[in-house]
Amino acid sequence: MDSERNPVMGRPRTMNPQKVLDLAMTEYWHSDVTEVSVNAICKKAEISKPSLYREFGSEDGLMRAALDQYLEDILPKVFNIFAEDVDLKNTMAALIEYACDHPTTEYGCLFYKMHAARHRVGPQTRERVEEMVALSRTSFAELLESRRQAGDWNSTMSSELAARYLVDQIGFALMQRASGEDPEGIRETLNLALSAIDGPRA
Repeated sequence: MDSERNPVMGRPRTMNPQKVLDLAMTEYWHSDVTEVSVNAICKKAEISKPSLYREFGSEDGLMRAALDQYLEDILPKVFNIFAEDVDLKNTMAALIEYACDHPTTEYGCLFYKMHAARHRVGPQTRERVEEMVALSRTSFAELLESRRQAGDWNSTMSSELAARYLVDQIGFALMQRASGEDPEGIRETLNLALSAIDGPRA
């Protein structure tokens, strides 16, 4: 915890790291990642930049911590879809529903936003993004292989290639959602895109 004096009121102010982290996560998530400044976060949190840097080390450290917080809060919602023992078509339908209609995707996905901006963020954040890309692709590949073994995915496509394609298509849909495009239009496009993996839907 860090105490500092408010230059206006002259009262000691205590920094709440979790509050700052939640605020930073929301700012990055609901905006263009690279347009959110440390100064703006400090102003909204009513703290000084030195106190933020003492807690998180740097802007890059704050951004990575915000991404980790987002992943801790949101990622289980996606992996819960994989945990359901249903056929591939229903799993794909659940992913489409999540991308197009879930309240947490109204502003898109912070992970995909940082992935899109990975060449413009710091090394700590970029490393974490690359780890998550690899994890996402591995998780989707394992899902596809499990459905192949269950007999409801009969494609000759490799699970690794299909997983890469799936991660990219879901990411594109979430970026469209963040830009305010019509969810029904996103749903139609995503349905068509994912039919390359599991066949057309009724």
